[in-house]
Amino acid sequence: MPDAAFADTEDQFTTLLNEAAGHLELRVGLYSLPGLRRNEGTASYIAANYRSIEQLFDRRVDAAIVTGTEPLAGRLPDEPYWAALTELISWAEVSTTSTVLSCLAAHAAVLLFDGIERERLPQKCSGVFAHESLTSHPLVEGLRGPVFVPHSRLNDVPGHHLSDGYASLLGSPEISWTVLARESGNCLFMFVQGHPEYWTTSLLREYKRDLQRYLRGERDSSPPVPLHYLDEEGERLLTRFATEARARPSSADPMAGFPFDEVKERVVNTWRPHGARLYKNWIQEILRRRQDGPPGNGEAPAPDRAVDEQGTRSVGAG
Repeated sequence: MPDAAFADTEDQFTTLLNEAAGHLELRVGLYSLPGLRRNEGTASYIAANYRSIEQLFDRRVDAAIVTGTEPLAGRLPDEPYWAALTELISWAEVSTTSTVLSCLAAHAAVLLFDGIERERLPQKCSGVFAHESLTSHPLVEGLRGPVFVPHSRLNDVPGHHLSDGYASLLGSPEISWTVLARESGNCLFMFVQGHPEYWTTSLLREYKRDLQRYLRGERDSSPPVPLHYLDEEGERLLTRFATEARARPSSADPMAGFPFDEVKERVVNTWRPHGARLYKNWIQEILRRRQDGPPGNGEAPAPDRAVDEQGTRSVGAG
């Protein structure tokens, strides 16, 4: 997770898991990869609330979620955390019942397993896309179209490059695959290119960040307004602001007057129920596999602190 999205990403996943768990109580352990530069605030938070990834490698747990981050290098093997990330994925293959690989982590696993490099998209894929369930796999039980999932990424692994070992679970005619399943070792891997965990305003915040980077000369092109995310008035507000901001003198604050509050009122969260159902199915499949096959029989991470989210479920975080 990048610093700017660190707290949000943690909250997004734990809240979604809490919604998906129903009557179950989950215990969640938090672990961090080495090799990422952190600002002082994030580094302090990690030191207080996260464990080193090495503390996970001698254990077996029911499940893991490996999140993504913004790419820094042109190729994944050149990222400073590549060795630790691939070790984590290899550990998950034999030490978890199931593991979710989100965004960049999904691309890393495809490269590790099959040597398939991700490809840079002509422009960022950003928006909320409608999908259809492509299979009767337990992970997509009860998900019938349209199934909405947000996407926000610069890269893609084209589906036609993938081997027969991958089952595509959710598909959209507008974009590449969104959710894949693969059985590997003792583990059911769920690869997720989209972001079903996103908050209602996540895409808007990312658009604002990307536009600011463009106006500061930190990226080459103006970001696209997220597709299928806003009504016409919301899109018009963002387009007009970007046009006016580009015309301002260089001495002016390029983001002054960004219409965040106006635009956020025009977002309807169509994807949250589908994201909760996807993760509910994932949890139920883990339980089924524990009963029917080799269980994730190591002790769960000890809850060093407890959080109560939405007053419905206690989630421990180590």
